[in-house]
Amino acid sequence: MGKSLEEEVYKFNHEKISLYGLLVLFFAMLYNIVSGKTIERSNLSYGFGAIEWIPLIIIAVGSAFFAMEYKNRTILTMLYKSTSKLKIYLAKFLVIFLYSIVLTVVAILLTFLFSFLFTSHKYDWLTTINGHSLIFDLLINMLGAIIYSFFITGLSFMLCMLTRNNAVVVCIGIVLAFFGAGFSGALMRSFPEAVSIIKWNPMSMIFISQQLTRTSLISTSHLLDSELIIANIAYGLIFVVFGYYLFKKRRV
Repeated sequence: MGKSLEEEVYKFNHEKISLYGLLVLFFAMLYNIVSGKTIERSNLSYGFGAIEWIPLIIIAVGSAFFAMEYKNRTILTMLYKSTSKLKIYLAKFLVIFLYSIVLTVVAILLTFLFSFLFTSHKYDWLTTINGHSLIFDLLINMLGAIIYSFFITGLSFMLCMLTRNNAVVVCIGIVLAFFGAGFSGALMRSFPEAVSIIKWNPMSMIFISQQLTRTSLISTSHLLDSELIIANIAYGLIFVVFGYYLFKKRRV
């Protein structure tokens, strides 16, 4: 497993998609700043929109990272050199998940930088408001983004194996990011008698990006913070297992 992971890390570091992901994050956060009239405290706590962009970048980069093996036919060499398809699949999964952590750390650093450049020290990172300091809210929201990235990484790999079309995977990711929470909430409002079941649907998992610091969202997601964390991890593991099954059965 260690050798497979080392090879995937080396391969990923030499692919331009990892750099593109960082550039997209940078410009997306910058756009969030220049397109708004004022910078609110919530903008900083959400990393200038980074909590929304990181999952999108992960689903695009993750699916592309796997799809290119089939496009370039390098998957044949990988399967020939390795005795375990599971090691290949898990190594790729770990690389993308670790990349999501890197994106999160970069987003935190950029948030501090942009705050220094654009807010003129308007907000104190350590001042407590409603029981939370600004830096606490930022770090907790970013932790939520990492947990959701585990869900997204598993989903992107599974969809890549299921659809075999990178564009379709990215489109599904965009739909989940921009409409998932709204559709899930509408579904629960439409069928209140089935909320106890509907609240566990995959589209509700995105609430973790904001709910950890906004308890008011519990009335919309109908899930406690602990339930959201467990559900995201559980779904991620389910997607990993199903994705590996499809990978193992896929013809090359």
